[in-house]
Amino acid sequence: MNLLRGILCLFASYIPLALGSYGDRHYSFQSCLSSNKPRCNEQGYPAILPWYLRIFGWQCLDELKYQCMHKTTEMILEKNGPVFQYYGKWPFVRFLGIQEPASTLFSIGNLLAHVLGWGKFSKSVEKHYILYESSRLYFVLSINAWFWSSVFHTKDTNFTEKMDYFCATLAVMSSILFCFIRIIGRQTDQRCILFASGLALLYAYHIYTMGYIKFDYGYNMKFNVFIGTTNAIMWLIWCFVKRKERPYVWRCALVVSSVYLCVGLELFDFPPLWWTFDAHSLWHLATIPFCYFWYSFLIEDGKYEASLVKRL
Repeated sequence: MNLLRGILCLFASYIPLALGSYGDRHYSFQSCLSSNKPRCNEQGYPAILPWYLRIFGWQCLDELKYQCMHKTTEMILEKNGPVFQYYGKWPFVRFLGIQEPASTLFSIGNLLAHVLGWGKFSKSVEKHYILYESSRLYFVLSINAWFWSSVFHTKDTNFTEKMDYFCATLAVMSSILFCFIRIIGRQTDQRCILFASGLALLYAYHIYTMGYIKFDYGYNMKFNVFIGTTNAIMWLIWCFVKRKERPYVWRCALVVSSVYLCVGLELFDFPPLWWTFDAHSLWHLATIPFCYFWYSFLIEDGKYEASLVKRL
């Protein structure tokens, strides 16, 4: 859930820089790269890569980094040394060209969970439901975020990283708007239009700053801490206020609150089990079931709103 992403940004801000980032600066890794780089300009190794690497954009230098990463990791482990990260990532084992198989698979799992949830919502809630269109917008932006998460974990490039970051931020900001619309009660209300315009300007400023001035990880973290915390507080307050007249809001509160059960996965990062499952991938796995509670909440709320209209 994008609610979870927003709150996790708050806790991630307290995570120290991983010692694993030392890996790509290790003398053995750099020595391996420098001694093999000339071979990329020759015909042969590894100028022609397997098709399953080429379709995901792997190039000669990428392949050298991958091979040198695992050779260096193996050498360090033989000396009982720690597992380091390389360019900010653990030394994962690829699967058919997919850089982080577990995170990719679980990102797709979240995407499919949203698709299934929306399918049930669209069949259960009447189309003239006052918040139907805003619900659909939230769904589309959530799908977009998980799509780019899947792409980014498949192959990390400058473009896929930016799309993953920017689309995740957009999804959280859409959740803030979705909550505000729910508070006001009508998406066409002038206050909602003004609030949406303000969020759009804020998002445009963020993209301009990150994309054209400096791709600053520290600034990006602070920005997401702000919107993530705002998002969580708004939803929890709304749930508390509505708890008596809408007893089903516990599902919404559960989704927001349960993030604290997953925080440890990001705070206590560890080298990937079987070189596949790291803390980040397990966090993606943990968020999948929350989609059920989220869309169950949306369905119940839609039915409740419909019952209010019928009473009038």
